[in-house]
Amino acid sequence: MSYATYHDISGNRITVANDAARLAWNDTLEALLAHAAATPEHLARTLVADPDFALAHAAKGLMLLSLARAELVAPARDCLAKARSAMRQRPIMRRESMVVEALALWLGDAPRRAAQRLEAILDGHPRDVLALKLSHGIRFMLGDQKEMLATLHRAAPGFGEQHPFAGYINGCYAFALEERGFYAEAERVGRHAVTLSPRDAWGRHAVAHVLEMRGRVDEGIAWLGDGCAIAHANNLRFHILWHLALFRLERGETAEVLRLYDEEIRAEPTDDYRDIANGASLLARLDYAGVDVGQRWDELAAKAQGRIHDGRLVFADLHYALSLLGAGQADGAEAIARSLIDDALSHPSGERRDASRNGALAAFGLIAFHEGDYDEAARLLGAARSGLTTIGGSHAQRDLFEQAYAESLIRAGQHDRAAHILGERLARRGGDNLFAARRLALLERRGAGRLAALAIASTPLAIAH
Repeated sequence: MSYATYHDISGNRITVANDAARLAWNDTLEALLAHAAATPEHLARTLVADPDFALAHAAKGLMLLSLARAELVAPARDCLAKARSAMRQRPIMRRESMVVEALALWLGDAPRRAAQRLEAILDGHPRDVLALKLSHGIRFMLGDQKEMLATLHRAAPGFGEQHPFAGYINGCYAFALEERGFYAEAERVGRHAVTLSPRDAWGRHAVAHVLEMRGRVDEGIAWLGDGCAIAHANNLRFHILWHLALFRLERGETAEVLRLYDEEIRAEPTDDYRDIANGASLLARLDYAGVDVGQRWDELAAKAQGRIHDGRLVFADLHYALSLLGAGQADGAEAIARSLIDDALSHPSGERRDASRNGALAAFGLIAFHEGDYDEAARLLGAARSGLTTIGGSHAQRDLFEQAYAESLIRAGQHDRAAHILGERLARRGGDNLFAARRLALLERRGAGRLAALAIASTPLAIAH
């Protein structure tokens, strides 16, 4: 049987049976790039129009794995089986078969090789937005900032402003730049990305990261606005509102932070790991600020209880543990920590072993903090500090562990070390950070030593909050 030649919106040939499938696939690509809540709907329409579209089955499997949920591994394997069956029904492009291979690699506990296979597609098809976006997501989950940026550095210039997805690709580029510390360029690229593609929630999020890391709080609040620009987004919108809550917390507006938590960030009490991470890390920050968060930990812990044995992403595991500790359920957190030790020793995935080694240190550090053993918490969190990029997530998200480390040092009486860490934090944020400034001021009042005094004296505007 012969098939007509169809091309997606970027001009890449796709092996679909009809134009309805092509149009639905184009909608899927745009929705994926926009982090739109409607992405699964568009993908479903694609497969209804052409049940033997191998590329769509493979993409669905990769999307399922990106959710880092144990129960979605079997459906992802089913996607792989359907993709391979579809390949037997009709010949497909080599580019498409490489996406199927990437799915098989990730299912085989080789996520880095999966990302590499996707990126290899770009050598011959530099405008393959599916391969680019999926590899970007995997690199992010691996904490592989260097390769995330290298890929976008090669690919983004090829998307001229007339390309319909230029804004979205530049949004990815902006985030990769930010995570590597190229803040000025990241902000410029990110703002331009949103201008080109107003639905680019990821690009908007990238600029928010820049403003967070540079201590530009008022600008951050203005940039995120009232949330209307991200109304189309999936649960990324909760994370962007988490960024807004961080800006509000930086201004000491704790009542508004709690309102955002209740009415926006946890308005939908899902057990998606990203949503749990938003909630747990925000409540922990509020705890460190001395704010009574009431019974809010209980809801998160109830969700985390069902995820103790997931073992799909160390970043997620640590936030499940944090949620359980917040509700006083130390046994569940210890079960996660011990699983991380087991995985560090024997998991078939090298990426999981590396992440688990650092994650185990952080998990036991959080447990020690919860138990009031601050010397041990400081020792463990300090040991984890340099390797935590391996757990995935962003600098802003992993900053929670930096705050926990600083709190541990202070409570353990290691004031000079704490002052050094806090002074570095102020310097990175342009001398304006409420968390660091308040604690440095506290250390100075306690007579913590010459280092604390020097740290404060070098940033006189920092304690103006």
